[in-house]
Amino acid sequence: MDYDNYDGHRHVVKVAENTPLHDWFKDSLEEDKMEILVNSYHHQGVNRLAQRFVPMAFAPDGLIEGFYDPDAFNPEEGKFIMGLQFHPERMRQDDTDKFDYPGCPTAYQEFVKAVIAYQKKLNSSTASVPRPLKLDQAMEKKRKNIVRSFFLARNIYTTGQRMNPSELQAGAEFLESNTALSLQQENRLKQMGATVRNAGSYIERLRMSEEREDLAKNVMGKMSVEQLSDLLSFYHMMGQICSEVLDRKLNGIVHGIGS
Repeated sequence: MDYDNYDGHRHVVKVAENTPLHDWFKDSLEEDKMEILVNSYHHQGVNRLAQRFVPMAFAPDGLIEGFYDPDAFNPEEGKFIMGLQFHPERMRQDDTDKFDYPGCPTAYQEFVKAVIAYQKKLNSSTASVPRPLKLDQAMEKKRKNIVRSFFLARNIYTTGQRMNPSELQAGAEFLESNTALSLQQENRLKQMGATVRNAGSYIERLRMSEEREDLAKNVMGKMSVEQLSDLLSFYHMMGQICSEVLDRKLNGIVHGIGS
């Protein structure tokens, strides 16, 4: 073998039927032999093929010369997982650009087809990413009022400074519309004698509805990281306080009924 001229060396491989390699070279295969001559470009070989792969070609000594993954090979869909131990795109006749077989350039052509299809998929998925929602003037004004309301409430809590209650209305409404009862609190309502029917309107009013959740997300989407951090801290603190106070009140009522 001339190691300075890999492309000039050829050895026989037997092509397996019902494989992409067979489809590419079927016009050059004889039914009784199913063989082609290929150039040799390897000094290593596959000892044991992974279960997901299917052999496409064998050397006379049984060495696997080609394989592919049937579940991940579809150039039309951007899938192209296969391995070859030779380079069909370099199998040309001496001193010419003519291929040894008509199927030689197909491997490269199918690979390029898969790359283009995969790129189109990526472009399509990128184009489908929704753009950030833009708030109209009314929604933007409401967002600013809510942010200001929470900011003022935090100042009241930390400094004791008195504020006009009307300035806290937006934040109070936001908290009220986004407060849900815990399972324990619902059970205690039932212990007080509230039936599901009678308490239903009260519980429903406090539960977070999908519509209100979407509204809250739209509003918060325009807030800065610092504002969201402040809002989260304040909301968490207020939630704990509300839960503790409600818990004490419900406990007191239940104990009063039982005594």
